[in-house]
Amino acid sequence: MPRTIAVVGGGAAGVILSAHLLRAASASRPVRVLLVDPAETPGRGLPYRTTDPRHTLNAVVARLSAFDDDPEHLLRWCAAAGVPAEPGTFLQRADFGRYLTELLGSVPVPDGSSVRHVRGTVVDADDEPDGAYGPSGPGGSVALTLADGTTLRADSAVLALGTPPPVRLPEYEPWGERYVADPWSPDLDARAAGARRVLVVGTGLTTLDVVAHLHPLLPGARFTAVSRGGVLPAAHAADPLPPAIEVELEREQDADPTLAGALDVVHRRADAERAAGRDWRAVIDAVRPQVNAVWTRLTPEERATFQREHARSWENVRHRMSHAMRTHVDELIGDGVLTVGTVAEVRGGQRWDTSAFDLVVGATGLPALTSPGWNRLVDALLARGLIRPHRLGTGLDLTPDAALVDAAGVGHPRLRAMGLARRGLEWECTSVPDLRRQAATLADDLLGARLSVPASALA
Repeated sequence: MPRTIAVVGGGAAGVILSAHLLRAASASRPVRVLLVDPAETPGRGLPYRTTDPRHTLNAVVARLSAFDDDPEHLLRWCAAAGVPAEPGTFLQRADFGRYLTELLGSVPVPDGSSVRHVRGTVVDADDEPDGAYGPSGPGGSVALTLADGTTLRADSAVLALGTPPPVRLPEYEPWGERYVADPWSPDLDARAAGARRVLVVGTGLTTLDVVAHLHPLLPGARFTAVSRGGVLPAAHAADPLPPAIEVELEREQDADPTLAGALDVVHRRADAERAAGRDWRAVIDAVRPQVNAVWTRLTPEERATFQREHARSWENVRHRMSHAMRTHVDELIGDGVLTVGTVAEVRGGQRWDTSAFDLVVGATGLPALTSPGWNRLVDALLARGLIRPHRLGTGLDLTPDAALVDAAGVGHPRLRAMGLARRGLEWECTSVPDLRRQAATLADDLLGARLSVPASALA
């Protein structure tokens, strides 16, 4: 009998996991995948629904295959789909969305296995007693309730929920309809019509997308981007694939196995690359795959310190804009179209009331996954104490194998998570390389029926 795995969410995480489940299955280890998502076609999650050609990925084709063991999978798809691409190409997001929508069709389905897209929204999840459904693991199976009242039953379920919409910022509520809290709101263009002074709250990659999109629609407008630090992300070099270098964080920080020691290694090695006239970005690229291993060695206090004092700086150099976007942004700043600064600087230099700007767009960082109201399943699980926030706030509390931890501190044997929900258990958890790593591990665990252990029993 095949194991039935329900994947809740049809964005990049859900599709990549479903593909990995099929690849991990065999005639002797079959799987029945239920991919549950309300969209007509799974794969095109929020970041990839845009059709604006200015919206490109922030990593190159060579690094975005859905499979670690097949790094040219995306490149081959581009060739077959007629999408011009080389290993160092920054694809349009719409094209990568097409890749994801066609991903499952490219994976052979082993005898006895199947994959089915269930159009619907999961609003609750609960345990089924032993014997209530098929060959489930110890303790029964999991029942998923859909918004239309349908119940799906599975041996295990994985929550691949994506990212909540930005939190509304109360200080901008008095601006009424001129405040757009969600930069991906489908009515952004209509609400921006005629605006001459646009404030974007945030200075990250989303802000660059907003400005690049609105500038052609509002050719006479002036844009102001503000954040606490007032710093834009770093950019890729003109050659986005610098020669690889070796940085062994654990070995190189032996004398100081602390957060400060790890940061010192990164700064020292980056400074050495600069001094030698080489690309410092190669250090970041070498360190990134080791970040989660370092994260597990940090104390809870060090993790909180990193989030509070160093996370923004790391994100600025880790998630970089393309060289083409850097050139475009420099032109906008040079022409006076875009001004970037801190909130304090901008507030001190002009009137700061509802007449200061014609449009305000929120583009701040990731909100907590447990933010109320954005996802009925999250609300239901919180209300019943089946999940709890991680102490750092963004993700969920999870066991080391990504099982949901309930209010009593016990890991659920049949409910797992991937993507942003892991922020806290891991730090690097939302990019495509992170998702494919999570998916490969989850597929092997779930088809091998390896069960979670109570979080309270873990050292």
